[in-house]
Amino acid sequence: MNDVIRRVVTQIQPQVLDSCLQVQFAPDRQPILVQADPDRVAQILLNLLGNAVRYTPEGGCITVRSELNNDNVQVIVEDTGIGITAEHLPFIFERFYRADPSRARTSGGSGIGLTIARHLAWAMGGDISAASAGIGKGSTFTLTLPRVG
Repeated sequence: MNDVIRRVVTQIQPQVLDSCLQVQFAPDRQPILVQADPDRVAQILLNLLGNAVRYTPEGGCITVRSELNNDNVQVIVEDTGIGITAEHLPFIFERFYRADPSRARTSGGSGIGLTIARHLAWAMGGDISAASAGIGKGSTFTLTLPRVG
């Protein structure tokens, strides 16, 4: 898992630099093996990190952590971005849902990235969740996948 995360963090680095952001990766110290397709995991992480870059203002920070949690592995993407209100959190994985209705497709994507990411996670026996303390307080997205071993 950590190798996939490193690859995605490296791949998104040009966007991070263009947006004057910092990205940090804090891997679990031990090797983490999951029962998952590495390309689909990378696709999910690219979506989560791309959103973090898009919604984190200049000078902000994005942290990616991997953790073992019983029979699961968690990849946590945490940002210091604009945050999500409590009223919008239950709906952000719904197709075409936009927490900020002023964002047009040209500036905010198609509105299906998180839906696809969640369905990919489900197909691999995992899930994605989201949390935020509110506007201006950043967001945390957690990808959970079954652990091997």
